[in-house]
Parts: sequence; C-alpha cells; structure tokens
Amino acid sequence: MKFSKVLFFILPALLIFQLSTAQNTGGYATMRVFDCNKSVGMGTGYIAAKIFIVYESGDTETESLLPFSEKNEFENLKKINQVINKLKSKGYFLISQYTTGEQGNLISDYTFLKQQ
Repeated sequence: MKFSKVLFFILPALLIFQLSTAQNTGGYATMRVFDCNKSVGMGTGYIAAKIFIVYESGDTETESLLPFSEKNEFENLKKINQVINKLKSKGYFLISQYTTGEQGNLISDYTFLKQQ
C-alpha cells in the first residue's frame, strides 16, 4: 500500500520534470498547411496552396502544394507526409494538430516539439 502511494506522488513529479526539461531545451516548430482550390484570403493578400514552417530559431521554410482537387489530393497528402517525416528526422515530435475550414479550403496547424 505504501509503495503505491509513493508511486502516486513520484511518477507525476518525474513526468512534470521531464516535460519542463524538454520544453526548456527543445523549442517548437509550427507548420501551417493551406490546402485550398483557390487562393485563401489572409488580410490584404492571398495565399495559394502551400506549407509554411517556422522553427524555434525564427527560420522559415515554404513548400508548394498543388491546388486542391480529387486528382491532386493524394499528391498533396504525400507532400504533407514527406514534410512531417522531414521534421521527425530533424528531431521534432508532433504534439498537436488542428484543422479548420471545409473541403477544398482547409487550413491545418501542426505543432512540433524539438527533442534533445
């Protein structure tokens, strides 16, 4: 009984320590995917189908996508998967994903934690 109480208090403390250590040493990368069949209005401009990545250092990358259509759907999915795997190979771990919009006009955000 005492052993389970000790684990009840020690394990959460170790988990919190690990998470805070990872957050302090790793940093985050954010990836936004505009998967659209037309340009999406953003403020005063328009953005075509693209992938934008912002790293913890402030460096950015852009990858082009084909305009959304049934014909291009798998090619765009392959490209998104390729970029996610590239981030994984750089030591990033996907921690959240959010999508809004409707078919033919989707905006997806991905947040990655840099692993040390």
